[in-house]
Amino acid sequence: MLNALRKSARTWVVKAFLGLIMLSFAAWGVGDVLRVKPEAAVVTVGDMQITGYEFLNDFNRQVRRMQQSLGPTFDTQQARQLGMVDQVLQQSITRALYDQEVAELELTMSDADIAAWIKRSSAFKNSFGRFDKLLFERRLSENGFNEQSYIAASRRDLSREQLFASMMAGTQAPGAVVKTFFQYQQESRAFEVLSLPYDKMTDFTAPVEADLTAYHEAHKDQFMAPEYRALSYLTLRPEDLLDETLASPEEVEEAYEARLNEFTTPPAREVEQIVAADEAAAQKIAGRLKDGGDFYAVAKELADMDKASVKLGRMVKADLPEEAADGIFTLAKGQIGEPVETGLGWHIFRVLKITEGGSKSLDAVREQLTRDVKLEKASEAMFELANKVEDQLAGGASIREVAEALGLNHGVIAAVDPQGRGRDSQPAAGLPKAPEFIKDAFEVQPGDEGQLKESGDGSYYLVQVDKIIESTLRPIAEVRDQARKLVVAERRAKAGAAQAGKLAAAVRSGKDLSSLARTGVSTVATLKSMNRQQAAGDGRLSADLVAKLFQLQSGGIAEGAAAGGNSHSVVRVVKITSAAPKDEPAQLKKMDELVRSSIAEDILVQYRAALQKKYDVEINDGIIDSLFDGLNVRG
Repeated sequence: MLNALRKSARTWVVKAFLGLIMLSFAAWGVGDVLRVKPEAAVVTVGDMQITGYEFLNDFNRQVRRMQQSLGPTFDTQQARQLGMVDQVLQQSITRALYDQEVAELELTMSDADIAAWIKRSSAFKNSFGRFDKLLFERRLSENGFNEQSYIAASRRDLSREQLFASMMAGTQAPGAVVKTFFQYQQESRAFEVLSLPYDKMTDFTAPVEADLTAYHEAHKDQFMAPEYRALSYLTLRPEDLLDETLASPEEVEEAYEARLNEFTTPPAREVEQIVAADEAAAQKIAGRLKDGGDFYAVAKELADMDKASVKLGRMVKADLPEEAADGIFTLAKGQIGEPVETGLGWHIFRVLKITEGGSKSLDAVREQLTRDVKLEKASEAMFELANKVEDQLAGGASIREVAEALGLNHGVIAAVDPQGRGRDSQPAAGLPKAPEFIKDAFEVQPGDEGQLKESGDGSYYLVQVDKIIESTLRPIAEVRDQARKLVVAERRAKAGAAQAGKLAAAVRSGKDLSSLARTGVSTVATLKSMNRQQAAGDGRLSADLVAKLFQLQSGGIAEGAAAGGNSHSVVRVVKITSAAPKDEPAQLKKMDELVRSSIAEDILVQYRAALQKKYDVEINDGIIDSLFDGLNVRG
């Protein structure tokens, strides 16, 4: 039908009809239909409004953070499917509630406080611990801020912190509660474990054909073939245009000059330093080193710096303080310099390794640059070529006709699953490289014309679905070996569990656990004393088994599946060691902080609920929906 519309769109009748539609849009006001005012209130909290502009900034900032973890192909649509719109909305409402309360209580932060806080932030300090203006600006840009918006956001954040601090200052954790939790968490137990690997079990009946058929019928979900799709596609990649793209010697030389820094390695030094509080301390350290003192031992004794803290790593001159850079670069390998003062104190530097600088000649990188220049020119030509593809598609041409007319790569894939595999479970032959291709292929429906899309790797692609092969149950003849393995594994596990039950009963009746081990079938090991968390991380003990074992008295017996699901364990509690708070003050302090933090969070939840009753919250769902119109958000 779309092909017919494309062809008929060239007739005078349809053109006249489209003209009437445009006139009607003009009469009714197309701007009101297509435009969402960014200053419109998405949410109103008391006297405060969250505008569409602010909401989209928060949302897009969150998308960018997700892209840092999941890659650049993570887009607005995926974010919405994950519920990020509601998540950002709730975060915005919570901040607004606190901001409304902060305003009512007249809490604020001065410009001096904000500036001091920013300069103290580790996110904006260079390797020497100094505030770095360029790093500050880069970090802000990466997170969608400018200086003014970041300062405003910081002022709000710090004002909220004032509010929270006033509420939480007196929060304390009851000592009895802290000790109870501490003793529960830190109590340790030693175990003796007899392991029965399932693959060593032989006391089971081998399955016959009827068993396999019954298992196949009862566990259909394990034998389903995935949905496959038959696809037609075309692709445009810059690499495909290299043979017909030229790069002149002048263009290559110009690229070399523009990228000279890339081909130049500056001189560098691997450096260590001892930092002293004053000149007298620095001279004392230098004297000890001249007398043959070990660099790390002297650093620890006289400057309280361990081996890790003295290491600066590989440094170029620009990385070093101006007062010290020239002197460091005159030192030989292994040489220790004289004490030098910088804005950060007094330093004694040692050079561990010297890397001489240099640059690659044009001839050395000519082949790479020629290809890069061609790729850049081919990428620029891609946009024009993409327009030609869309024009021909609009004229009713098929994928094959367009590809042959413009000399593009195209093809068909007989069957591919959502993981990009063919019926043989191997990667489908001829699959386009665009990372989004498979995802889009399983969103398009048969009969859809498809759209030419730009991929994150710089290519273009268009995919159409020729046929959907629905997910079906594979016949037993096709999966007999798989079914046999599953039935055997199930029976081995049952045999292992039964054997473990008998062994556990024997130990409870007085038998020694180690005497029940059978060479080549089972093994016995004594596990060192461990608390609940440590025990849960041992592969011979599952979570259920750990829960049982920490309820038993010394000498108690429990049995159960191991964490990996490939063996069964019979376990005896050898020793129980109660936690002693006075012997572990650091752990007790951590538990106190954890309980206090939990109590503070409960208070904050109740406070937030009270604020929601105090201030009216109005959400404009219509504006939120319209903000995610394709005309307003690109993702």
